[in-house]
Amino acid sequence: MSLTKSQRRKTLQLTGTALGALVLTVATSGSAQANPMQAECSTTGAYGYVYSDWYGSDTRIDFSMTFTDMLADGHHVRARLVTTDVNNVRKNWPWHYNYGGNNTSVDVNSYATNSSGIFNWGIQVARYEGDTYLNSCTNWIV
Repeated sequence: MSLTKSQRRKTLQLTGTALGALVLTVATSGSAQANPMQAECSTTGAYGYVYSDWYGSDTRIDFSMTFTDMLADGHHVRARLVTTDVNNVRKNWPWHYNYGGNNTSVDVNSYATNSSGIFNWGIQVARYEGDTYLNSCTNWIV
């Protein structure tokens, strides 16, 4: 499902409201709670975001990712999770592909594990012609 800019803004506003309530719950209950966050980016012809309830300094992250082909240009879109570990070493996870064409989206629900820990995470979205890289963007939650 592709969201309009207005729908994404409303989603982010609602997420901010929910996050405020979640922080209040953590402050008053004293129990560990997840911290929902979203990284998103756009580049010529492609847009994507990754969402997670990850709460930091762990060896596993469960995530949901959506990415969209934004141009009728014959190129396909790829997206992947990116993370850093305890030593700030970047790991590029496998690409997910969207060959559906203009205005199509792909949804991915998955997880990643790293025995060296996951301390930062984000998304990389790219446009390709076959295996030839054309352009990309990356955005991090730190």
